[in-house]
Amino acid sequence: MEVLFWILVSIGAFLCISYFILIGSYCYGWNRLNDSNLVLNTSVAVSIIIAARNEETNLKKCLDAILAQNYPKEKLEILVVDDHSTDATIEIISAYATKNAIIKCLKLPDNTIGKKQAIASAIDISCGELIVTTDADCVMGANWISSIVSFYKKSEAKMIVAPLAFYNEKSVFEKMQSLEFMALITCGGASLYFKKAIMCNGANLAFTKNVFKDVNGFDMEDKKASGDDVLLMYKIDKRYPGKVHFLKNEQAIVYTKAKETIGQFFQQRKRWASKGFFVLNADTKRVSLLIYLFNAYLVFVPVIGAFYLAKTPFHQSFIGICLILIGIKCFIDFLLLFLSASFFKKKTFLVFFIPEQIIYMVYVVIVGLLGSIGKYEWKGRKTN
Repeated sequence: MEVLFWILVSIGAFLCISYFILIGSYCYGWNRLNDSNLVLNTSVAVSIIIAARNEETNLKKCLDAILAQNYPKEKLEILVVDDHSTDATIEIISAYATKNAIIKCLKLPDNTIGKKQAIASAIDISCGELIVTTDADCVMGANWISSIVSFYKKSEAKMIVAPLAFYNEKSVFEKMQSLEFMALITCGGASLYFKKAIMCNGANLAFTKNVFKDVNGFDMEDKKASGDDVLLMYKIDKRYPGKVHFLKNEQAIVYTKAKETIGQFFQQRKRWASKGFFVLNADTKRVSLLIYLFNAYLVFVPVIGAFYLAKTPFHQSFIGICLILIGIKCFIDFLLLFLSASFFKKKTFLVFFIPEQIIYMVYVVIVGLLGSIGKYEWKGRKTN
């Protein structure tokens, strides 16, 4: 039993130290990102692309927010692509396009489905130098586009990853989702400070049309519905090392809704995880594996160790060490979330940190397993 004790302790210590260094580096990187003093620029032709499927309840708010942008209308076009909606989405797009010349209504042909195909088809006919993608269930402030363009001109980035946040969170479940989501955005942004492209979200993403064509777009090699954002980022980062940047600016934040039910939440996370481990780049694989293994260790190993060491002199020591490891994880995670919540102005949500941490450890293990299966339901469409 002594050998088992030291093996479990050694593994836990290694994972904990590695995790602490990783999240600590994200805290540092996030703190170093600073683009709060942008001089707003409106000199670039921009094409905003929205792939919409069954979004009749959200699309009007999204289009109204985009039409309210403080950006010259002559330099802006909005391409909305209907992905075989079964509700009134196409009628809403058509109505807006009739009243607003900068809005173009597109519809995927019957033999083509999916978000990647929708975005690619819109890019083919777009006129803008800069492509900006968002989702139909999002809203944004009036300086969203001008802040992205300003950063684009300042940084000469080939791709810009911009912040995303939840809004109007009402239930405790939604507020805990918001904490987790802020952490994801912060880690993705901080990693880009170190020129490591590991995470982004297509609901707030910008890249040039020339770059998209240069890397052959999505090239349809990966048939999975998910991955229009991260996999494209990998290709651009590989072709233009160090040219994928994160825009940390409040005016660039895009807002979306948290999921109301646990079922909706898991379907979304399964879709995100469905890209599969082996299509991730090396940096993302290392980060994902470390986070998964450390959380799995904290979920399973204390139970296993307590069972096998229950009647040995090592029992109390092992439980104490496990509690220390959990405490270290909570400390560095809280620091990351404090920095993130300060930027997103959601520090009051930190009161839910402890229950979120407990649930998160189990959730990471479950979603990691479910994502590997690759089956989920999205917008009424079952995907394998």
